[in-house]
Amino acid sequence: MAQNNAQAVSMTSAFSPVRMEGAGSSAHTEFDLKNFEKLPAREVPIAALSPGVSLRQGGTDAAHVRLLVDAADSAELPPILVQVDGCRVIDGLHRLEAARLMGDDSIRAHFLDCSNSEALVIAMKANGSHGLPLSKADRVAGAQRVLGSHPDWSDRAIAGITGLSAKTIASLRERSAIATPLGGKRIGQDGRRRPVDAGEGRRRAAEYIAAHPDAPLRQVARATDVSLGTVHDVSARLRRGEGPERNGRRTHTARPPHMRPVPSVPSVPRPDDLTADTDAAADGVRRVPLRVAASAEVPPAPPQRRNHTDTPPTWAAVAAKMATDPAIRYTAGGREFLRWMQSHATEPGEDWRRLVDAVPPHWLGVVAPIAEHIGKEWCLLAERLKARQELCRSPSS
Repeated sequence: MAQNNAQAVSMTSAFSPVRMEGAGSSAHTEFDLKNFEKLPAREVPIAALSPGVSLRQGGTDAAHVRLLVDAADSAELPPILVQVDGCRVIDGLHRLEAARLMGDDSIRAHFLDCSNSEALVIAMKANGSHGLPLSKADRVAGAQRVLGSHPDWSDRAIAGITGLSAKTIASLRERSAIATPLGGKRIGQDGRRRPVDAGEGRRRAAEYIAAHPDAPLRQVARATDVSLGTVHDVSARLRRGEGPERNGRRTHTARPPHMRPVPSVPSVPRPDDLTADTDAAADGVRRVPLRVAASAEVPPAPPQRRNHTDTPPTWAAVAAKMATDPAIRYTAGGREFLRWMQSHATEPGEDWRRLVDAVPPHWLGVVAPIAEHIGKEWCLLAERLKARQELCRSPSS
């Protein structure tokens, strides 16, 4: 089928090797889905389309297709995204199946002139902004494909596209044994190339400071291709007599000769500690050894996971994404649910803590049951939603 390339977007990778380093624009500007929505949509024969980027290992979801069919009765579904080369569908396979189920001969589409690797990125980002969410296994599989086609992208850049954490991407990269890009740098979300081994840059900065003790820190940053913040941290570590790396321990060899650590102040023993054992230092100063409290007096703190939080997302953050889902946006029940949540799902925050004392004593017995009743109703809603989620996950559903 002849294509009108004037209505297609010519894609140039945001992480292209010819991209100027240090450019101020975002690394994902060319992949902004809002730009695609501005394109003119045109009718395309369904028979001319072929499945392109398939992100779901289990194929399309029949239940979601039926929801889209019901939604199409009251409103027109958004256009799908199609790759110019081969008329392959990038985003909208469920909408395409719904059109076939309704017996349509054509469907509205936006055409994009992009490579296969770019189509994969667009498909992953489109799914993250609307439609039926991918399962964890599908997102992991998609991340592996993105890693294979863009090994020079940073872990955080790929995580932002696939909806996974940067630690998960790093683990996938390690298991797949993907080679480090030339120059030892990867491209981040801002389009700038940074070294993979941060310790290498810190060591370069330390060597430069040792060779040029009077050089301004900005000069050190420019000469070693290290951020100014990192140079500040390296300089402070060297003044303390520590190694330049974050896990660097105190060492005399890592300290430049012109830098001296601040001498420690000897501790003065208390009268009741005079009978305690003390260590004699080389300079003859007596120091009281560190005393560790018994476990019975101070219980050990439970281990904490770093960067871990159990706080659920706010409704304000979820509402914008749900509003773009065709199964919500184009159904009467979905729109009614959004309106109901908009008026009821207000975030209480922690303001109520300071307002407890503002309630007069003679109203406490009236307000407390109301708050308890509202809380029970929300708990009941959460239980019903979780029960329905389990039913939808079961194979028999």
